[in-house]
Amino acid sequence: MNGENKTLLVLAAVVIGIILGIFLEQKISGEINVVSSDVKKLEMSIKEIDSSIKAVDSSVKDVKISLAEKEKVSFIRDMQEIGRRMLSLDYAGKFARWDAAKIEIDELDKTLQDAAIMDSQRAPTIQDFRNTYIPKLRDAASKKDAKGFENVWAETYNTCISCHKGAGSPPSAIETLREISSEVDQLSG
Repeated sequence: MNGENKTLLVLAAVVIGIILGIFLEQKISGEINVVSSDVKKLEMSIKEIDSSIKAVDSSVKDVKISLAEKEKVSFIRDMQEIGRRMLSLDYAGKFARWDAAKIEIDELDKTLQDAAIMDSQRAPTIQDFRNTYIPKLRDAASKKDAKGFENVWAETYNTCISCHKGAGSPPSAIETLREISSEVDQLSG
């Protein structure tokens, strides 16, 4: 090979090398651009997921607050129902309506169970109350002894008052219980 051919060959090799270099650089640059675009899409997806997680967290918090408020309202309703049951129970005892008294005791027990479910902090106290006074009330009603029943009812009622005071219940709740007892006393003579 002569010198001119060698130069042409070297020149061709250099040109081919440059073309291959440009081609590889463009290919790598293109791949980098694709990867960069994919990374940007991934970042956007992560931001959307993060935003969705925050929205779900907010919704869960709202649901928890709503449930807590509903449980509080339900607990208050249960306490009001317990007051009504205590009033009916007092009437039943004072007027010797023993079948009605037994029904009211059962309903009182169910309402106490519901109240314990609604307020887990007070559940042990409510459970102790149930375990102590529901059997006493049942026993007194089954004996059909008006004086004995009145004593058990008064003990149960006083425990209600003590619990309400200890729990920091509003004075109106305690006053309502006193009014209930007073009304029954007036009616029974």
